[in-house]
Amino acid sequence: MKYIHYDGTEIMTGDEIADALLDYAAILGANGRTDTVAIPAVADDGSVTRTTVLIGPASELTLSAAPDDELEPEDHVFIRHLRDASERAGVKRPVDADGGFRFRGADEPDRSARDRNPPGVDQAPGVDQVPGADRGSNVDQVTDLS
Repeated sequence: MKYIHYDGTEIMTGDEIADALLDYAAILGANGRTDTVAIPAVADDGSVTRTTVLIGPASELTLSAAPDDELEPEDHVFIRHLRDASERAGVKRPVDADGGFRFRGADEPDRSARDRNPPGVDQAPGVDQVPGADRGSNVDQVTDLS
């Protein structure tokens, strides 16, 4: 379990959900876009709920460990939708300090920069221009992931 720290609040959710949201926020930020996402979360009384957040270039999200819970929400359909939305969010991809990519599909292993950038494709510091990616408009979108 992890806490998502957002605008002075703590949102408790599953590890993979929190990681996918952070990846999506980074990709939206790199591409100058925003989105609202209804995150599967655990309420104070232990019930499963959804918390909607606005993420984008100005988002300040942090993650921290939360107590493990038997009822940890791991909604793989939600995670897959969030990963797919990340792929459509724009052509720029943030990279880790080691040059690898944190972004991965729900059922894929992490991919290195070498795997994502074919020989001859230049990479600007901090972002990856994905060849053949949809270069749609910068119009903000709302993604219904419920």
